[in-house]
Amino acid sequence: MNKVIRCRNTNNRKIAALLVVQVLLGVFPVLMLLAFVFFRLFEQQILAVVFIGLIFLSNAAYVIVGRRYNILNSGRRGEKQLFRAVKRLSGNNIVFCNLPVRYKRGRSELDMLIISHKGVIIVEVKNHGGTIQGSWKADKWEQRKYYRDKNTVQQMDNPIKQMRRQRDIVKSILNAAGEDVWIDTVLYFSGDNVKLKLNLREIDYVCLGSKELMHFLENYDRGEVLSRSRMENIAKIMNDARENI
Repeated sequence: MNKVIRCRNTNNRKIAALLVVQVLLGVFPVLMLLAFVFFRLFEQQILAVVFIGLIFLSNAAYVIVGRRYNILNSGRRGEKQLFRAVKRLSGNNIVFCNLPVRYKRGRSELDMLIISHKGVIIVEVKNHGGTIQGSWKADKWEQRKYYRDKNTVQQMDNPIKQMRRQRDIVKSILNAAGEDVWIDTVLYFSGDNVKLKLNLREIDYVCLGSKELMHFLENYDRGEVLSRSRMENIAKIMNDARENI
């Protein structure tokens, strides 16, 4: 049976705060408009300009906050899908969810760290849609979406490089505690409506959908078998490290 250690998701508070702010920004222009009409502020030119400016700014802020909320909430949905998928993973694995890691100036949060008899794997989940295009060595990837008869192009940080930094941090934490183990990374796209056009190396593992992810994890084999005691030691090192952050 898998042992799951769920760490606090730092994005939950951000998502809740953004939702509250978005509601307030949605109500504020309505209240301003009612006050504008009820108190006949349109008769005073300076106040009229100020009120119209505030209404415009609040609407612009509403759009910006809404976009940020949608991004974080989409990421949370992807993490939930990842958790539901990995719960079905066979074996006696140790699984960390939303694990914060830090070594010297390097800091990150792992969506998932799996410690199994077959090895240690970092899983990064992206809940993106559209067409994702990029190269393993590029700093940015492109996300192309077709919506309401319009093509939109957005840039995203290269997750391969992100996972490389995460692996280096975890490796440094374990090495400092006297544990030397190979660590692999896998990028998991959880969205149903996503196409990938990626230029990757053989060591860059990418899974599209939960079936591909489970197939990868079930068949993963580095040729080294970790004993239970060593698995527990790796888990203890990572747990102690995150509690000291």
